[in-house]
Amino acid sequence: MKPGFGGKNKYKPVVVFLFLFLFCLSFIFRGILTKTISQVARPLVSLATGLSDNLFWWSASDSITPHELEQFYQQRNDLAVERVMFEQLKDENEHLKKELDFVQRSPFSYIPANIIAKSISQSVSRFVIDVGSAQGIELGTAVLVQEGIFVGKISEVRKDSSTVVAVTDLTQAIAVSLLNESRTIGVASGTISDLLKINFIPIDEKIQPNDLVVTSGLESPIPSGLLVGIVNTVKQETGSPFQEAIIEPLVDVRRIDSVLVLINSSSSSP
Repeated sequence: MKPGFGGKNKYKPVVVFLFLFLFCLSFIFRGILTKTISQVARPLVSLATGLSDNLFWWSASDSITPHELEQFYQQRNDLAVERVMFEQLKDENEHLKKELDFVQRSPFSYIPANIIAKSISQSVSRFVIDVGSAQGIELGTAVLVQEGIFVGKISEVRKDSSTVVAVTDLTQAIAVSLLNESRTIGVASGTISDLLKINFIPIDEKIQPNDLVVTSGLESPIPSGLLVGIVNTVKQETGSPFQEAIIEPLVDVRRIDSVLVLINSSSSSP
């Protein structure tokens, strides 16, 4: 046996004992420390939770009664209604200003009317207005909006109301003229896509997109020069002597709520 080897072995039990003792002691102190911190922290957490509840949640239910809450909701609803009314009045004011500007510079006489009912679909585009024969409305007269854009004509007249067939209705046809070099004339009819079309235009007529389309005056009692729409596309079938113009109306009937009805200056209300 080598010298000193046995001396090291005799201390091994002591080292193991000290290690186990320190390990157990750390668990004892850890438990005491955790318990102490827990006892100190518990009331602090409870206090913070109570303050939060009292300051934010419970204070709201204590300070605002159900009656007051109902009043707040009512005030909110009243403000919302007032905002809607304000927006409607603003839109009506803009429409009236445009109508007034057009009437002042127009040689024709008009009766303002409100739309009270609409029937809009892929094949039908009609609406009812709140003026009729008692106000001087006549069958077949032109109906315009705002700056004098043609939207349809009177198809039925009653005492205090009338039906208007919009220019986009499938049963509608209106004599028109294009503002191109040759002032091409034709008949614009409605389609299922809320557009208009002019068929049988001679191939030698020069038509381009963005050409303006107006009433031609060949259809009584609708005068000439009322703006109808703008050329969107020009089509030609191969070998055909004719071309077709697709017209985009400048007004969407679904978005209007008032119109101007053209009347004869000599007409008078009974």
